[in-house]
Amino acid sequence: MEARLEKIESGEAYIEIVVDAERLEEGLQTAYRKVVRQVSIPGFRKGRVPRELLESHFGKEILYQDALEAIIPDAYEFALAELDIAPIAQPDFDFSSMDDMEAGKPFTFNTKVAVKPDFELPDLTGIEITTPKFAVSEENVAKRLEDMQNRYSQLVEKTDEPAAIGDTAEIDFEGYVDGVAFPGGKGENYPLELGSGSFIPGFEEQVVGLKVGEEADVKVTFPETYHAEDLAGKEAVFKVKVNKIETHELRPLNDEFAQEVSSFDTLEELKADIRDNLAQMIENQRKDFLRQQVLDKAMERTDIPVPDSVVKAQLEVMLEQMAQRLKSQGLSLEMYFQYTQSNVEEFNQEMWPEALRIAKVNFLLEKLIEDQGIEASEEEIDQKIEEASSGLGVDPAKVKETLNNMRDSMAFGLKTDKAVAYLLDNAHITEEDKSTED
Repeated sequence: MEARLEKIESGEAYIEIVVDAERLEEGLQTAYRKVVRQVSIPGFRKGRVPRELLESHFGKEILYQDALEAIIPDAYEFALAELDIAPIAQPDFDFSSMDDMEAGKPFTFNTKVAVKPDFELPDLTGIEITTPKFAVSEENVAKRLEDMQNRYSQLVEKTDEPAAIGDTAEIDFEGYVDGVAFPGGKGENYPLELGSGSFIPGFEEQVVGLKVGEEADVKVTFPETYHAEDLAGKEAVFKVKVNKIETHELRPLNDEFAQEVSSFDTLEELKADIRDNLAQMIENQRKDFLRQQVLDKAMERTDIPVPDSVVKAQLEVMLEQMAQRLKSQGLSLEMYFQYTQSNVEEFNQEMWPEALRIAKVNFLLEKLIEDQGIEASEEEIDQKIEEASSGLGVDPAKVKETLNNMRDSMAFGLKTDKAVAYLLDNAHITEEDKSTED
């Protein structure tokens, strides 16, 4: 076999591969042994038809596709080794010359394969970054406490007070269009959370202000896009009676509240813990913001050719990641596309820019790691494993054993972190006066 590199352009290697006549014959013979078991010719038992008769009866082309399947893997691997090419995506074969395939003669085909793009990094020092102020305010702490109050609030009945937004009103209702009750428009003791927007627009607002035992005519107009076509766009009157009203009663913020909702004895200790957690969260947000900014600005300085095949491979990774997230929620990709009335093609089109950005970032970081000689030691990898396992409450030794086959990817992760740190250490970072809350 022979292999010739025609050119490398825009991160893609164009290769011509010549399969010698002897290897082609081996492929045709392998194809014959496969095909002969599937055909029947009168006078011959299945699997016993001579190759010459098979080819004359069905045409020599009957063996070509299967012959290629037998030849291509070895021919492709030979070409990669011969030309010292390391592909980074699936190859794109061109078999347009298959019509010229003929036993006893060499066969030539072409392939295009994505390789790591050849580019030079510009000076990536002095990148200008402007960041908002990331800080925990007392308003942040108060908001988190308010959320906890709402989460641990108690439902109490209202007897004399009117319903308000946020209350749950238990109602009887029946709807009429032009004075005639319509199917599906009746309910009894229905718990309606006022302000949830779960009913027809304008309905819940008219229940606000009613007391237990009161009745009212609620006038609404069904949306033009309402699922029941016979009601879409029509005016309706609902006769409503309020049977019960429940409201969320917030518990006072004191030491007793802290003891019941946390492991702390005092409210001040709870506040301090909230402040620490918020500080850690905001620090992570700050790091993510700076990482995103410095990488985006570094890419603006760098021309990185990215083959479409690499972007397509990244899209497959992103689709698989989404499938795993959906699976954890009890959904499938098919269900997701059905609910969103979309498909894989639309997903790929929408996510193409992000997949392209990720591919460029990876190439940039790999080149920066190479140029700066960035390494990750075995001790650093071990420490990473121990940190990960301690957060999970698992024996580090067991995690290390499980993750041992992931050491290469973990090492690359550590090196990319160091590469980003190099960019940030050499950047000019300016903090704005306005905070992230603004």
